[in-house]
Amino acid sequence: METLAYLFTVTDRFHIQGRGVVVVPGIPWTEGIPTVRKGDPLLLRTPLGEAIRTKIQELEMIHYQPDAKRLEATPISFPKDIHVFDIPIGTEVYLDTTSTSQ
Repeated sequence: METLAYLFTVTDRFHIQGRGVVVVPGIPWTEGIPTVRKGDPLLLRTPLGEAIRTKIQELEMIHYQPDAKRLEATPISFPKDIHVFDIPIGTEVYLDTTSTSQ
């Protein structure tokens, strides 16, 4: 039986050459969020109801400019077969805990 844990809703996405699509805000730094690792399986639910199965390619590092607003989440990137147009703003991101060690 599939077990999903809601992580976040995509507010923006962009393509980084050589890395792939990155989505934000990302995995929140709050209590109760399961531990998430590179390679973990995800389910993306688009606003139109499409389900996309993928995985976490990378947990992205953010470099802040002086006096910049600090994020309270870790953006993630997807494998290169996922394109920016596949992930509309408003897409919900779920961790598939069925096959993880949660």
